[in-house]
Amino acid sequence: MIADLCRRAAAPARPVLESRLLRDGDEAFPAMLDLIGAARHSVCFENFIFAGDATGQRFARVLGEAVRRGVETRVLYDPVGTMMVKGGSVAKYLAAEGVPARAFRPVSVLNPLTWSRLRHRDHRKSLIVDGDTAVVGGLCISDNWAPRSQGGRDWRDTALIVRGPLAGDVGVAFEGMWRRAGDAEVPPPAPADIVPPPAPCGLVAADQPGAHHVAGLYIWLASHARESLEITDAYLVTPEPVVAAFEAAARRGVAVRFLLPGTNNHPFAAASARRRYSRLMDAGARIYEWRGMMVHAKTAVADGEILLIGSSNLDPLSMTRNYELNLILADAVVGAQMRKMFARDLHGAREIRPAQWAKRPLWQRAAESAARLFDDNL
Repeated sequence: MIADLCRRAAAPARPVLESRLLRDGDEAFPAMLDLIGAARHSVCFENFIFAGDATGQRFARVLGEAVRRGVETRVLYDPVGTMMVKGGSVAKYLAAEGVPARAFRPVSVLNPLTWSRLRHRDHRKSLIVDGDTAVVGGLCISDNWAPRSQGGRDWRDTALIVRGPLAGDVGVAFEGMWRRAGDAEVPPPAPADIVPPPAPCGLVAADQPGAHHVAGLYIWLASHARESLEITDAYLVTPEPVVAAFEAAARRGVAVRFLLPGTNNHPFAAASARRRYSRLMDAGARIYEWRGMMVHAKTAVADGEILLIGSSNLDPLSMTRNYELNLILADAVVGAQMRKMFARDLHGAREIRPAQWAKRPLWQRAAESAARLFDDNL
C-alpha cells in the first residue's frame, strides 16, 4: 500500500520516530516558536504568507535570536501570497533582525518580464529545525491564524510535527525551493525507494507545477478507502478526476464526509465549491460547513490509517500550478487522533441536508452558475 503511494508521489517512505498534531495557531505557533528558540544548528522556514503584522514580527524576532546564537537560519516566503493579507511583508523586519531571507520569484508591475511568474507560486508551509524535526501544514504566518486572545482571527487550521528521517526529506524539499528562488537549477529527485519501512512511516509529497502528485494521492485515498474518508479543505474547487473519485467512493459505501468553510475568504471559490454539493450528496457523501471563522486546513484521513496533511487545497491552483508540500503518514495512532479532531470539528459545523439544499434561493444558484467562469480561468 505505502509502496504504491511512494510511486505516485515519486518519493521514498521514511520512518517517523515521533509525531504530534497541532490544531490552529493557538497550538501551532507556540510549538513552532519553541522549536526555533531551541534550535542548535539550523532553521529552514518556508511559507506562502509571511506578514509584517504582530504575528509575523513575533516570528521575525525569534528567528533573529536564532541568528545571533549562531544558528544557520534561512527564510523563504512568497511575496505574492504575502500581499493577500493585512500587515504587508515581513521583509523589513527580517532584515532588521539580520535574518537571511529570499522572496520566491517576486513580481513587479513595472516589469512585464516578471508577470509570467504569477502563474506558479510557492504555496508551501514548512519549518525544519536541526534537520530532524519538521512542521508541515496549512498555517500561514499572519494574524488571521492567531487566536482571538492575541488579537487574531482564529482561522481553523492543522499542522503536524514529525521527528526522524521523514523530517530530513522536508529539508530536501526546502533546499530545492531555496535554489529555485535563487534562479538556480534544481536536480531531478532520486528514484523513490519502493520498499517502505514498517509503520509508523511517511513520505513527503513535494508537488510542483504539472506533476499532479497530490491529485493522484487524493484519487488513491478515495479509491482505496474501505470504510471512511474524512476531508477538511478550504476550497473544494475540485478537478473532475478527483471529484469523480470521491463520488465513486461514496457510491460503493465508503462514509465520505467533507468539512468546508461556511464563510469563505474567497467568495467565488465558495460558490464554485457549492456547485459540487448536489453531485456529491446524491452519491451519498455528507457535507458540513464550518460555523466559525474561515476553515483553512488541508487534511484527509482514510480508514483512520492513512492521512494527508499539508498545503494543497482541492483546487486547480494547488493541483496543477503551484509548488506544494504535503505529508502522507501510515500511522493508526495519529489517524485515530485525526478522526477525533474531525468529530470535534463537526460540533462547530452544520450539515448541509439534501432536501434543504434543493430549496436554496435563486441568487445562490445564480452565484454557483457564475462560478463556472472562476473555474474556467484557474
